[in-house]
Amino acid sequence: VLGNMRHVIDDLPLERRGTAMYLSKFMVAVGAGLLDAALNYLWDETIGELRKRIINYDLQYFFDQAATDPAKRNDLDGPEDLLKITDDELIRSAAKIGFISDLGLHQLDLVRHMRNHASAAHPNQHELTPYALMGYLETCIKEVITLPESPTMIETSTLLRNIKTATVTESD
Repeated sequence: VLGNMRHVIDDLPLERRGTAMYLSKFMVAVGAGLLDAALNYLWDETIGELRKRIINYDLQYFFDQAATDPAKRNDLDGPEDLLKITDDELIRSAAKIGFISDLGLHQLDLVRHMRNHASAAHPNQHELTPYALMGYLETCIKEVITLPESPTMIETSTLLRNIKTATVTESD
């Protein structure tokens, strides 16, 4: 894995490499032969990046998409409340608003499933292979960590902010 990691990490901008704490832990875990722990760190980096993007986009709109139960929606307000959204809800809702492609959603769902059933996150008797782990790394980097914001996402975010600003101005 370490020998092939450069080919995958090359897609990660240099400035992002310095702040990718969990990817650093991923590499250390791989070096120690702890592939199941490495998958955990990879998932943490991916979910952390996705949460940052959602906060920078429009948190309230995201919560509207993620929480279909009104009681749960009433309990979601600030960035800290993203922790109340399960990883499954997070990636599905991110796909719903266009942060993740349909193919990316399915690939990330597999990584999430493997993290829950074959990593150090939960007791299990499964063994990860280095090749599978490299595939998961590539998926997470391409589908979330280095995915550029699309023009549609930027326009939607701007539109939502303008609507909120106009609504606040009109009510004053």
